Amino acid sequence: MNRLNRLLLRSFAILRVFAPSWWIGVRVYHEDTKTQRLPRLHGPGCITWALLLISLTSCSHETRKAEKTAVPVRVAAVEIFTPRAGERYSASIEPARQVNLAFRVSGIVQYLHQIRAADGHMRSLEPGDMVTAGTVLARLRQEDYDIQLRQAQGQLDAARENEKAARAQVGQAQAASARAEADFARAKALSESQSLTQPDFDSAKAQHDSTRAQVEAARAQLEAAAAQLHSADAALASARLALQDTSLAAPFSAAVVQRSIELGALVGPSLTAMSLADLSSVKASLGVPDLVAVHLKRGEALSIFAEALPEREFRGVVTAVAAVADSNTRLFQVQLTLPNPQAALKPGMIATLSLGSPIKAEPVPVVPLSAVVRPQEGTTGFAVMVIEENQARRKPVVLGNTYGDRIAVVHGLKLGERVVASGATLIAEGDNVEVIP
Repeated sequence: MNRLNRLLLRSFAILRVFAPSWWIGVRVYHEDTKTQRLPRLHGPGCITWALLLISLTSCSHETRKAEKTAVPVRVAAVEIFTPRAGERYSASIEPARQVNLAFRVSGIVQYLHQIRAADGHMRSLEPGDMVTAGTVLARLRQEDYDIQLRQAQGQLDAARENEKAARAQVGQAQAASARAEADFARAKALSESQSLTQPDFDSAKAQHDSTRAQVEAARAQLEAAAAQLHSADAALASARLALQDTSLAAPFSAAVVQRSIELGALVGPSLTAMSLADLSSVKASLGVPDLVAVHLKRGEALSIFAEALPEREFRGVVTAVAAVADSNTRLFQVQLTLPNPQAALKPGMIATLSLGSPIKAEPVPVVPLSAVVRPQEGTTGFAVMVIEENQARRKPVVLGNTYGDRIAVVHGLKLGERVVASGATLIAEGDNVEVIP
C-alpha cells in the first residue's frame, strides 16, 4: 500500500507539471502527512492518468518477473544402499594413550621446539604436529637452576671438609685416650703398691675419664659431619634434577594435542604446558546391552566404520569388556584397539559397528542427510526438494535409519529421482533452479 501511494504521488507530480488545468484537489490518505491532496481528473486527464497507471503497473510486474532468477543448487539421485547386518552401535575414537606434560619447576620459557612450516619458515609446535620420542619440546631459563646447582656443589665440598676434620679429631681424641688409659693403668698399679700418692692417682684417673669423653664428643661431631655430608649430597642431587626438569621432552612419539605456553611466559608446575596423544593405535569405546556383551570375548576381531570415512573398513580387536554394567545406562563398556599407522582415525571421531544379529539386511533407498528439510508450515514430518523440469517441488517423505551421511527413505521417493542435496533450505516450492556440479 505504501509503495502504491508513493507511485501515485510521483505520477501525479508529473501530471501537475504537464496538465495543470486538470488538477483539482481531493483529500486522500498519505503515510507521512495524512493531508496530501491528490487530483481528481476529468476529460482527457482521466485517459492520461489511466494510461500512466497501466504503464507503471506493467513496469512493476516486469520488474518482479526479472527479479525471479534461478537458484544454483547441487543435486543427488536417490540410490540403493545395503545396510550391514546386525544392530548398529556408535563408538567414540580415543587415542591409545594421552599425556599432559608440565614442568616440575617454575621459570621463564626460553625455548620452544621449532619445525619448518609449509612456507619454509621455522615455527613453534602447533596442534596436529608430530614429534618423536625424546624430542625436547620446551626449555626454561637454566641460569637460575645452574646457580643453585653450584651452590649445592659448594655446600657438599664444605661438608666433605668438615667430615674430614671430624675424623681427624676422632683420631686425636682416641690417641689421647689411649695414652691416658695407659697412664691410668700404671698409676693404679703404683697406687696398689703404695708407690704413688693419692693426688697423683686421682689426676691420672681424671685424665683417663676426660680423654674418654673427648673421644665420645669427637665421634658425635663425626656423625654430625657425616649427616651434613649426606644432606649436602642430597641437595646437590635435587639441584641437578631441578636443572634437568627445566627441559620438557616427549615420552613417546605422538601428535601435539594442545600447546599452552609461549616464549617468555612464566610457568609453573600447576600449568599443563603441552598435551600429547599417541595415534599409532587408537581405542574405540562403546556401550552394549547384556545380550551382546555376553557374546564378546577378548581378542575377538571386529570391523568398524568411521562416519567421516564411510568407504573404509578398519579392523580392531576387543581388548576390554566391562565386568559390571553402568548403573545409569545399564550398558557394558567395550573397548576395541585398532592399529592406526597412517593416523587416518582421529580422536573424537564417531565410528559404527554391527553386532549381534545374523539376519541379512535388505537394500533401502537413501538420500543425503543435507537433502532433508521441514515440510510446509502447519504440517509435521519431513520433506525433500525434488527437481522437475528445473523447478523445485517439495515432496513429503517418511524417513528410516541413518547410514553415515545418508538416510533411508521408507516412502515418498522413487529410485533415480533427483533431490537437492546442497541449498535445499534456500529454495521454496516452484522456484527455478540451476543444477551445478
